Amino acid sequence: MVGTVSQFAGIYRERAPDAALQEHVRCVWVNDLSESQNEWVRVVPDGCADIVWTGTSLIVAGPDTHSILDRLPRGAVIVGVRFHPGAASAWFGLPLSEIVNSRVPIAEFRGHDVDRLLDKITENCGAPQIAVALETFLLSRLDEVGLADRQIAFLRRAAGDNCHPAGVRLDRLAARIGMSERTLRRRCMDAFGYGFKTLDRVLRFQRFLKLAAHSPKGALAEVAARAGYADEAHMIREVQRMSGATAGELVAQLRA
Repeated sequence: MVGTVSQFAGIYRERAPDAALQEHVRCVWVNDLSESQNEWVRVVPDGCADIVWTGTSLIVAGPDTHSILDRLPRGAVIVGVRFHPGAASAWFGLPLSEIVNSRVPIAEFRGHDVDRLLDKITENCGAPQIAVALETFLLSRLDEVGLADRQIAFLRRAAGDNCHPAGVRLDRLAARIGMSERTLRRRCMDAFGYGFKTLDRVLRFQRFLKLAAHSPKGALAEVAARAGYADEAHMIREVQRMSGATAGELVAQLRA
């Protein structure tokens, strides 16, 4: 496999965001690659969009449907803010379907406020200070963005909690939140960047990663069942599609 999964490439840490941002932001994170020999890292789908300081530029990383190989400055310290699935669209002012599997300079989304953010980041080159600058930037725009969308949060939870291989029926989901199935599909494309079924697959893959990290060796069949795959073969196919790696390769990195 080319490229180590990004969270395992360096010293990766997450922390909770400011309390005022927690309905929108999943975490603030730092990945210290200063001692790493990895130049290429593999970013796997997690349903989220991020604002990322790469060490040389500030970008928006859109939601992914497959793994992305990113080439990072050798020895860089990467800092990011990760939105909950479905939450970033309101902050960027566009449907996330427009930036799926993309990395876009943040300057394309906002004007002078982004210029001021970049000035603060370049003045404060330490990772903790950069993380605070990113949070402060979001807090300054919180009144403009408003409350997190409750319907989108419900759909995110419905996919995250689904452990049934057959999936969730869209007509029933639409009825629960009082909209047509067609409207639900459109809302998912705008908020998540893709349809609910794809979100369901991405979050099932994330469950696989969490379960596999704490499972005993040789327990992949049990992991498949608990994650919500039909069987081990189904899990192996889906993990390969999502990550570009075999389940065994990912598990080896998780346990390294």
